[in-house]
Amino acid sequence: MEHLNLSLIVALLGGIVDLDSTAAVQCMISQPIVAAPLTGLIVGSMLDDSSSGLTLGLMIGLILQLTWIEQLPLGMNVPPDAALASVLSVALGFCAGHEFDYAKREACYTIGLLVSVALGLIGRSLDMFVRRLNTSIDSWVNLQIEDNKFNSIIFGHISGGFITFIKAFIFCFLVIWFGVEPLKTFTSLMSVFHCGGFVVLQGLLPAVGFSVLASMYLKTKKETIYFAAAIIGFTLINAFINIESYFYITIALLISLITMCITGYTSTKTRSKRGKK
Repeated sequence: MEHLNLSLIVALLGGIVDLDSTAAVQCMISQPIVAAPLTGLIVGSMLDDSSSGLTLGLMIGLILQLTWIEQLPLGMNVPPDAALASVLSVALGFCAGHEFDYAKREACYTIGLLVSVALGLIGRSLDMFVRRLNTSIDSWVNLQIEDNKFNSIIFGHISGGFITFIKAFIFCFLVIWFGVEPLKTFTSLMSVFHCGGFVVLQGLLPAVGFSVLASMYLKTKKETIYFAAAIIGFTLINAFINIESYFYITIALLISLITMCITGYTSTKTRSKRGKK
């Protein structure tokens, strides 16, 4: 009964979050940095461990937000379903791994995160199918309007939102209902050595997100050199010198300001040269 309740709650949350993506409201709860911690808090509360659920949600939300930060549902572009991936990653990993010891639990969280990337791609295929259905509904509504049946407009809007919600609800329910036990069994059969490998991988995943973020802003060779030097410098300082975190924040802000000033000066100088030509 507890597993059924968890599956229904996660499915309901997935449906609401997916509605927020494009179909309705759009108050940004579908963003991974919001959807994942919210899922962790709700699922963790149901399993009497809300703090661990929230912590997992924040970690996964940050990784997925940075990884898919460039993927936006603009025009004909259908990005991976980051909203459902966030919900399912937290729910799948936490439901399957909260009873294990540290190594197996963290391995379970990491596997859930990796599986969620594939689920996000499946979600994109489902979104494309829903868009085709909405196109058919739109054509039907236009025909009804020509016959002066204006109530069809309300039906069209409700139908589009209902289809989006049902798609996400069924998808999330099936993943949690059929996915938790296989993930739990798979993790329990892993040795400590293999679990340790997944723990290390979990620590490396944020680097993927930050690399995506850096690729958006580091447009010149000079900016890339500054960024790489800063990363190397912070790593070496942290390895050999014990300094409080506020020192890192201050240095990072100074480097950011210097980089912005140099970049702005270089851009202005380049534009002025072009203007003279």
